[in-house]
Amino acid sequence: MRTAIFLPVLVLCSACSVVPPQAWTFDPREPFPKTTLPVAEVAAMTDRLTELQLERNQIRARIAAERDVWQRQEAYRQLHRVGSELSPLERQLSGIASAR
Repeated sequence: MRTAIFLPVLVLCSACSVVPPQAWTFDPREPFPKTTLPVAEVAAMTDRLTELQLERNQIRARIAAERDVWQRQEAYRQLHRVGSELSPLERQLSGIASAR
């Protein structure tokens, strides 16, 4: 009997924990303001994005060519570091591009 009550409550609580706070107050009649930046900043961000993409491609090529598992692990760490910087930058630039 207890599990029949406990399980739905647990599911409901876990579902609420993954909803971002802004989703509770979202109003489609009032969209989020569009992000805009000066052209110089966007150009600098685009240059950094290009550098990171090139670095990511070089690391991927090293991973594909490397036969030693331990060396590949180090390359995967580098790839993760680059991806951690690249992903937010790509999201930010795509938001800026859609605002124009």
